[in-house]
Amino acid sequence: MTAVLQVEDVVQEYPGVRALKGVSLDIHAGQVLGLVGENGAGKSTLIRVLGGIEQPVRGSVTLKGVPQRFRSSADSQAAGISVVSQEFRQVPQLSVADNIFLGHELTTGGVVQRGRTRTRSTELLEQLGMDLEADRPVSSLTVGDRQMVEIARALSRTFDVLIMDEPTAALNGAEITRLHAIVRRLAQQGKAIVYVSHHLEEIFAICDDVAVLRDGELVARQPTSELDEPRLVEHMLGRKPTTYEHVSTGEGEATDVRLAVRELQVPGVAEPFSLDVRRGEVLGLAGLVGSGRTELTRALFGDLVGLGGVVEVDGKAVRLRSSREAVRHGIFMLSEDRKSEGILPHLDVTENAMVSRDRRSLPWSRRVLPLRRDESAEFARLRDEMRIRVPHGRQLIGNLSGGNQQKVLLGRALLSGCSVLLLNEPTRGVDVGAKVDIYQLVKQLADRGVAVVVSSSDAPELAAIADRCVVYFAGRQVAELRGRDVTEENIVGASVGQTAQEGSHD
Repeated sequence: MTAVLQVEDVVQEYPGVRALKGVSLDIHAGQVLGLVGENGAGKSTLIRVLGGIEQPVRGSVTLKGVPQRFRSSADSQAAGISVVSQEFRQVPQLSVADNIFLGHELTTGGVVQRGRTRTRSTELLEQLGMDLEADRPVSSLTVGDRQMVEIARALSRTFDVLIMDEPTAALNGAEITRLHAIVRRLAQQGKAIVYVSHHLEEIFAICDDVAVLRDGELVARQPTSELDEPRLVEHMLGRKPTTYEHVSTGEGEATDVRLAVRELQVPGVAEPFSLDVRRGEVLGLAGLVGSGRTELTRALFGDLVGLGGVVEVDGKAVRLRSSREAVRHGIFMLSEDRKSEGILPHLDVTENAMVSRDRRSLPWSRRVLPLRRDESAEFARLRDEMRIRVPHGRQLIGNLSGGNQQKVLLGRALLSGCSVLLLNEPTRGVDVGAKVDIYQLVKQLADRGVAVVVSSSDAPELAAIADRCVVYFAGRQVAELRGRDVTEENIVGASVGQTAQEGSHD
């Protein structure tokens, strides 16, 4: 039988990185293929190629026996591929119905048919078990409802192949059950479905086969009936996983606790958070998209206002209603989106580093004025200490590599005088050498007594720098790893909801 979709020897490269290294796979009508792998394995790159967002350096894509050359997402859609993206592609100001048919509006004679659009949108939402008003603005929806709108949008197109990239990341249990039923029904109707998920229980529940990508290569393709979770994790990691134990969070030494969180209720997360971070400790936060770890750091920095609970810094309860208040209480955060929420591209590297300089000890008259006299000398010291590769302090930060930009931002954190540092994906988009430097800088900050919280999807990263790691799954803490138990295998296993095994291996 001819495959509906065939991918042959696809290679994709970026500057200094080969993201796909000759990937070949196929999928037949009525088949659900699970696509798994660690972050950075190449899954998203392959989806972008199939979705027409990127054109590969080499290789071919064949759909229903016809070779394809997608130059845009419109080409991919016209050929019969529909993608549920991990990132929302919505216009918040528009209605649910308008977003579902965004880019492929129902028209007659060039005029959008509002009635047909509302009716068809309502039918799609009902299929998904959603009781949403089609005229409601998307900006008023929860994250879970917006995810359902994204799925309805994919289903609104005519397609032979449906690619679903982490479709349940923001969904609750009932919504996931309904979505799985829809996936099975679509497969029975002859649709070919590529299902991408880190939640291994989903892969085993609805997928016929599973393909594993690792470091840009297809390393395994097997029926799910021939696999179990430990073996699949072994394929993902490239080595045999070890077992781990669930451990309750301890109270820690009261005199050492720098950041204490008690029953903090965060918007969009079902269960409250409680944890301690000690002076000089690097605490890792692990978990997949939708686990709640990102929302926790945003709440601790005042970007999300907690709905209840207590946060203490050095034994003193603090209110965190804005990032300004968080900084005033000694909490500083570096966002995972360095370009839009970190660097100030119109300023030079010195200005970027000094913008959060701690001026609390200065006379009031000098706190509100730029400190120009000693900036150059201070930045020179910072540049040497943090090994920032820049010829001079007046170079625009936008001209630096990602790794050097991140070092400048860590310098900003250091100069802020913070006692708690929140890092989100601290080495995303940086080269290997810069990663090592950044890990060393994080350790240096901890050695100075800063309580460092590292939220990362990179398990090897957390294993390299975290003294302790808390793992979240679907909004709840499922494991706490300490000391030698903070390993890549344990983190990955807990993050995907792998059932703990009794006993341990030395």
